[in-house]
Amino acid sequence: MTTLIGRLGIEVPIIQAGMAGGITTPEMVAAVAQAGALGTIGAGYMSDTALKYDIRETKKLTDKPFAVNLFTLNLEAFSDDIQPMQQFLNRYREKLDMDVGDNSVKVHDYLQEKVNVIIEENIKIVSTAFGSLSSMLVDRLKANDVTLIGMATNLEEAQSLEESGYDAIVAQGAEAGGHRGTFDVSKYPDGCQTGLHVLVQELLAHINLPVIAAGGIHTKSQVDAFLGMGVSAVQLGTRFLVAEEAGTNAAYRRALIKARTNDTTITAVFSGRPARAIRNQFVNEMEESGIALHPFPAQNQMTKDIRSAGKEYSVADMQSLWAGQGVGAIEKEESVAEIVRSLVQTIDKHGIS
Repeated sequence: MTTLIGRLGIEVPIIQAGMAGGITTPEMVAAVAQAGALGTIGAGYMSDTALKYDIRETKKLTDKPFAVNLFTLNLEAFSDDIQPMQQFLNRYREKLDMDVGDNSVKVHDYLQEKVNVIIEENIKIVSTAFGSLSSMLVDRLKANDVTLIGMATNLEEAQSLEESGYDAIVAQGAEAGGHRGTFDVSKYPDGCQTGLHVLVQELLAHINLPVIAAGGIHTKSQVDAFLGMGVSAVQLGTRFLVAEEAGTNAAYRRALIKARTNDTTITAVFSGRPARAIRNQFVNEMEESGIALHPFPAQNQMTKDIRSAGKEYSVADMQSLWAGQGVGAIEKEESVAEIVRSLVQTIDKHGIS
């Protein structure tokens, strides 16, 4: 039977997570691919035009395979009942010398168009978050020989992905940074909080697909431990945030290097969906305000200008500082090649190879 590594066309069992929001630059994705691992374009918030551009720029830098990550949710949203939240957010806009927020919020969805781009550009690996793609989209992608990787935070979700025709499952433990991949956040308001070791054991025992471990992984010893348990690969996000090739801004990088293990929290204040981030002023004040959050993606759209200004002006307290529980081990910036090498290197009497 062909292994997952062989099917993906990579050399080492390392996958760079598809982090949306401009982190996964073509330079980083290509560098991961060149290092023998699987790079991933985080296309969750992208338009089809932006995705096509990033795919083509990545192809200029590598001829090796890479993946595209999509959100399965329909992002189409509109609301004009947003005055309390906008009035509160205007405090931050005033501090950052920005215009006040709009009286309504509108979000477009480009999922169908992005699938068209993936097929047109002959991308052979797609990963998804927040659920399963529709049967129509699964059939379209499978008809074009696309390998589908789905994220699950519990056994029920993994079984749903398996039944939908996916080819591999990412077991996302509670330790993971960024958004929880949990399908039903009304049932799990903070996202399903099963730890990675327990989740991996459960999926290996009950799922007949390759399992990929994700959540708080940052060292070779962890990689070896999960591979020893029987997973086919591991996925990392947080450690790649400080890669030299990543699109992470300077203030965010400093916050990651400064953070300790217990500095992260699960919060929905930035996007309306639970996500693990480094606790900062924005999180504290939003949680203390008592103002009802809007659902994803409306809340995400309303805070977008503030988060963007935080990046531009290097104000970490105004940004969504997504990070996993392994953030405390990050000490410095490194190249992608150095990161991948440190995760898979072997040591013998001749040294490191």
